[in-house]
Amino acid sequence: MNQSECAKWIWCADGAQADEYGEFYSSFIYSGGKAELMISADSNYAVYLNGALAAFGQYADYPYDKIYDTADVTSFCREGENHLAVVVWYYGIHTTSVYYPGNAAVMFALTCAGKCVCASSADTLSRKSPAYAQHRKKILTGQLGLSFLYDAAKEDAWKTGGLQGFSRSAPVAQALPLRKRPCERLILERPVYGKLCKTASQSDLIFDLGINTVGFLKIEAVSERAQTLLISYGEHLADGVVRRRIGSRDFSVEIGVRRGETVYMNPFRRLGCKYIEVQSEFPLKEIRVSIVPTVYPVREKERPRLTAAQKAIYDICERTLRLCMHEHYEDCPWREQALYAMDSRNQMLCGYYAFGETRFPRANLELMSRDDRADGLLSICYPIRMDLVIPSFSLHYFTACAEYLRYSGDEDFLRGIYPKLQSVLSVFLSKMEKEGDVIFPFQGCWNFYEWRGGLDGNGSTDLSEPDLILNGLLSIALQRMAEISDRLGADHAYGAAAAALNASIRTVFYDSERELFRDRNGKITYSVLGNSIAVLCGACEKERAVSLCEAMKRDASLIPISLSMKCFFYDACLHADRERYGAWILDDIGRCYLPMVEYGVGTVWETELGERDFNGAGSLCHGWSALPIYYYHTLL
Repeated sequence: MNQSECAKWIWCADGAQADEYGEFYSSFIYSGGKAELMISADSNYAVYLNGALAAFGQYADYPYDKIYDTADVTSFCREGENHLAVVVWYYGIHTTSVYYPGNAAVMFALTCAGKCVCASSADTLSRKSPAYAQHRKKILTGQLGLSFLYDAAKEDAWKTGGLQGFSRSAPVAQALPLRKRPCERLILERPVYGKLCKTASQSDLIFDLGINTVGFLKIEAVSERAQTLLISYGEHLADGVVRRRIGSRDFSVEIGVRRGETVYMNPFRRLGCKYIEVQSEFPLKEIRVSIVPTVYPVREKERPRLTAAQKAIYDICERTLRLCMHEHYEDCPWREQALYAMDSRNQMLCGYYAFGETRFPRANLELMSRDDRADGLLSICYPIRMDLVIPSFSLHYFTACAEYLRYSGDEDFLRGIYPKLQSVLSVFLSKMEKEGDVIFPFQGCWNFYEWRGGLDGNGSTDLSEPDLILNGLLSIALQRMAEISDRLGADHAYGAAAAALNASIRTVFYDSERELFRDRNGKITYSVLGNSIAVLCGACEKERAVSLCEAMKRDASLIPISLSMKCFFYDACLHADRERYGAWILDDIGRCYLPMVEYGVGTVWETELGERDFNGAGSLCHGWSALPIYYYHTLL
């Protein structure tokens, strides 16, 4: 998109504030031919053509790596005058896991039969939206960010040319690099309507969507007076109602309805839920509640031959993968909608088998590679500007990149991000040079490995001694980097560095009396994750791998492994003896996942405790837990 050709960055006023909505109007004459819209915004956009939603959803990006969309809008055009209305929601906050702050701005251009007929400029008419509440900054969760309040009673006919309160736009002085969206745009499916399942009172109604669903909230209501609806959403009911408040989280949005009929769909904020609770100030005459699914387009590959139980598990895993794919991979659509390097590695691996496409994982790996932390580590999420990092997740990135190369054969992409891989790995290698044969946990970081006591990095990490898991993951990352380097024909010493590190891991962490690897040498603990990684990185000699796996299966004194990390245990067992452990892994998957099938939400959970975990904030739709898909394809 050549911004100097016809389109300019603009906003509706000078001095934009966080949580601000701008409305931009243009008209044009259509006389036939393909109509194509090009648009980019900070932070999110919805485009209406002649009153109908024609395009939506800014790709998550960075101000220094800005993405634009193209959309064929021919079907929305009509002969003669047409009305183009663009609503832009500027987030403007830096404390979420899903947004890197930039300037409030939009740039768009519409071409018909190849000729620019409409483009953003200072002459574009604009205003702050009267219907969306401005600058409230109400937070849903720390990861998700902002909620919204929309008052339909303040709507007017601006989307079709009935303009009030509009004036010329303010130019935004920026020359951002622009590139086209690297994956597909989302599509909308038919609304999934909630069934009224409980009437707490005439003004408190609870609707059940049947299974977990992700998309835009749509309200169709008839009211005898204008009033505001408080709408809460969640994946389960607690004490007979939607659990709206969990700690500092507030899973609610607000919609004002006018007297008479109101139909409204919010095109910005995706909700992930099974239940929706509507609390009104006064009883409503009629109310229909639905979620309009926002879907990333993929096709399912042929499945292996499955038993009925395995098919049911595969179904909920695949559905979870789909619900956790939007602008990028998401850990969970209800609570966070954030892209993590570790979580997405699991999602990518399963997706290669479930969907057989590589464009979406490439886009995610590229987005991560554009991260710009000053210390050289990868951020906790992408795109983000919070100063929070999990060092071990930077190491999982190398596994994801090596697997992408194996499944796609895309050497050009790996060659493009190779300097970034070298840069990230150099942070760990320089740390090793300073600290000796093995590395210590990072100061000022979240030294998280998994959600188990002693491994979650919550106040339990002794920074004065090395730990097994970080060093084992570094060895694996070095080996994956060696694999990538060999494929690209690059000179390197990564394999030798991994071999030397493995020797040090054996010396420092192996307990010959217990015949196990210790997590640390101070407060001595042993974990399934740590010993699994010792097997996989090669610190455990091949002849001892089976005995180590047997100990991990039977020794209850070891810190057990959680759902997200089960792949390390399973892979360690398969590395030790595939024939011996293949059937056991399939049985263990059934033991862990059939309770989720029976629970009936249609998705797989964050942990085996489900919603009871994390003080009632456990996710029931979590992408990292879809791993049975991979093992069914590779073992059956």
